[in-house]
Amino acid sequence: MKLKTLVATMALTCASSVALAQNYNFEVGVNYTDVDYDAGGNDDFFGVYGEYHFQEVRPGNNPLAEAAFINRSSNAYVIGNNDLDVVTAGVEFYIPDTIFYGAAEIKREDYDGSSTENDWGVRLGLTPITGLLVWTEYYDEPGYDANIHAKYVVPLGGGNFVNVEGGYADYDENDVFDVAADFYFDRTFSVGAGYVDYDYDDGFLLRTRKFFTPEISAELAYTKFDIADTITIGASFRF
Repeated sequence: MKLKTLVATMALTCASSVALAQNYNFEVGVNYTDVDYDAGGNDDFFGVYGEYHFQEVRPGNNPLAEAAFINRSSNAYVIGNNDLDVVTAGVEFYIPDTIFYGAAEIKREDYDGSSTENDWGVRLGLTPITGLLVWTEYYDEPGYDANIHAKYVVPLGGGNFVNVEGGYADYDENDVFDVAADFYFDRTFSVGAGYVDYDYDDGFLLRTRKFFTPEISAELAYTKFDIADTITIGASFRF
């Protein structure tokens, strides 16, 4: 697995209080990542993303960053990473009045303009209670590698929430385990940490997100792997 893929695996969820949160259908964002290799040298790249929710997302009293997830909002999305050398497009769909979840995506990777590779994947999951999603995924490879992932947003009372997420995958060549958590001091601001164990490389993550208005947020994340450190900054806008 490439380092940039590891960074994406631990991707941040990149938050002054507001009286009312605005409903929205669209969210767009940009980010910049700087990679400092322990062996010397560095790399940097830009990323962008956009998502469209088929029905208006109503944040209510939930954390603004988790509003769409808690509302089980079906959506379509496009993500461009590594200076748009990796482009992913997909859809997430929560079947109405059931606990079933499904998603599908396609990805195109451009290797320095010399070659390209296309891939696709699907996810199937359950949402047995509000704020919890458990799923497994399959990508276009021979055979199915056993894997399980979960995300749970829990209200703590007093306007505080905690988001816990993690996963385990048993790949042919190695196993991958990751876990992360975010504490919401209020609906607009969170601080989190995470850890990923990937065979030859472990990584630690610190991240934060702040909504300055119901529409505008900024994010910051730092990851430290055995072979490199990365810093990511980003911003997003909803409408």
